[in-house]
Amino acid sequence: MKKLTGLTLLAAALLLCAGRAFAGYELKWAETDVILDKDGRARVTYQLRWHCSNAELHGFYFEGFMENPAFDHAGAYAVDQNGQRYPLEIKPVNPLKYDIVLAGGQTFRDGELTYVFRYDADLQGPGNVVYTRAGDKKLAVFNWSPVQWDVPLEHYTLTVHFPVELPSAAVTPEALAGLPFLTEKFVSEKFLIDYPTAVTAAGKNIFTVRFHKNSAPAKFSMQTQVYLGGGYFALERMAQPLTGGTAAAVAAADAGKYKPAVERYMLNRFFPGSPLGRTPMRRGELFAAALAALAFLALFPLFIMARKHRSMLAAREGIAAVNWDGTEWVPPKVQVSTFRKPGKVAKNLSPLEAGLLLDQPLNTLVALMLSNMERKGLLSVTGESPLTVELIPGAHATADPYENALLAAVKPDGTLNTAAVESAMRGIAAGMEQKLWDCDLEATRASYRAQLEGYTAGSGDVDRDYYWTYYYSRHRGQHGQYYRRAETAAAEVENSMPNLKSTFGEFRSSAVCYEGAFANTACHDACHSACHDACHSACHSACHSACHGACHSACVSGGGH
Repeated sequence: MKKLTGLTLLAAALLLCAGRAFAGYELKWAETDVILDKDGRARVTYQLRWHCSNAELHGFYFEGFMENPAFDHAGAYAVDQNGQRYPLEIKPVNPLKYDIVLAGGQTFRDGELTYVFRYDADLQGPGNVVYTRAGDKKLAVFNWSPVQWDVPLEHYTLTVHFPVELPSAAVTPEALAGLPFLTEKFVSEKFLIDYPTAVTAAGKNIFTVRFHKNSAPAKFSMQTQVYLGGGYFALERMAQPLTGGTAAAVAAADAGKYKPAVERYMLNRFFPGSPLGRTPMRRGELFAAALAALAFLALFPLFIMARKHRSMLAAREGIAAVNWDGTEWVPPKVQVSTFRKPGKVAKNLSPLEAGLLLDQPLNTLVALMLSNMERKGLLSVTGESPLTVELIPGAHATADPYENALLAAVKPDGTLNTAAVESAMRGIAAGMEQKLWDCDLEATRASYRAQLEGYTAGSGDVDRDYYWTYYYSRHRGQHGQYYRRAETAAAEVENSMPNLKSTFGEFRSSAVCYEGAFANTACHDACHSACHDACHSACHSACHSACHGACHSACVSGGGH
């Protein structure tokens, strides 16, 4: 018996240790969205998905940026898997570090929580967006990286909206060549690149590029360097070439038009996105540091000094060869990629996702969801003007995550939180796009329209029949008594929530979607799925490889709280 008791206690101890091992929180993925203006200013939005299991998550430190952020404190929030929002506090620890936490001392213990925050910044000042020359052609260079994270991520995505209007949403190699849009070779090797559709509130197509890294290792650098026709920008600074001849003559002509681009972080050329790359050091300071290093080496015996001298010469040659703001850059490869497969149809859309695809008005979908949840005994509609509901005590959550998100939008006084309702609509859109990421959109829409044409109306006492019977009736111009309350509620939603007076296609092109969470969130699952089987691995950039190798030889060859 003593032996059996000892084994039992050992097993219990192991189970306890295992339970503790699984407790904690981790950062799953990170996404950054940049809306770039003509003058080099940008709105930068971060979204970070955390997974928490039986642990108290408050927040995290945000550091490693080179720009001076002006945070949107009122627009910062976190949202859990049920659609519940939590306000955030953003507090400076020092000029280069911020503490981003749940407001009011709140904590999050179990599930998934997405932090969303954004700031405005000038990217021209630090030299991240400036003019440069390729012969006599004026280009704008975008050379920037979001911060590094010290843990591996499921994926890291950077989406950049450039100030360029396109005649159509389709991006072809011919369209890219006409801009022109060019990438450094290391960018094409390092990332999966896609060109998603982005539409402004005025209905104009904005040139957008998405850079994606699947299974990003710890401290992964998202450094991105691309070029675009200079005529789309209104910048004040021009990168000065270091070569003579024609380049010098062009530089002299530009001197009266543009201010010289001042690099505050010269080391970022050779160690992009790393802590060393964020050390403030200008060209003169770097040269002085190099001279100091040479003077120090001069104190060594002649043999050591000669070896170091040769290594430093090699390093200087490497630096000149990869100078990013010069004119001797190699024209990068133009790359167009798409995940859409012509003719492929998504057959697993939920009734609400199908409603979006079939252009059902958003206010109607909200009203249908409320009416369906009333049918299932989750809530009761207590007033029609204004629209008010009462949650039924003891009612369990529905199996539909979109209906749960709408339940979370009910305020204590029975009215609906407009922002939370819009967030629920964006959630349906995100789920739909996740299933449509590699499908033919028009073929899928045509397939579901055919299903609607041939639909046999059901009894309406299960979710699918309830939604599809209404779609079918509305398609045929009929208005059944069974849906009277839903149609009355739809009219009230239309009056009280102006942003929902439209179909999803119109809603998506509004400022609410373009600048809000949908523009930044809806792509992440699609990208994650699209890149899941990809076997691209990270490659060092040409400048990093050349300079790091040369400098390394110069120095070594002698011997979330």
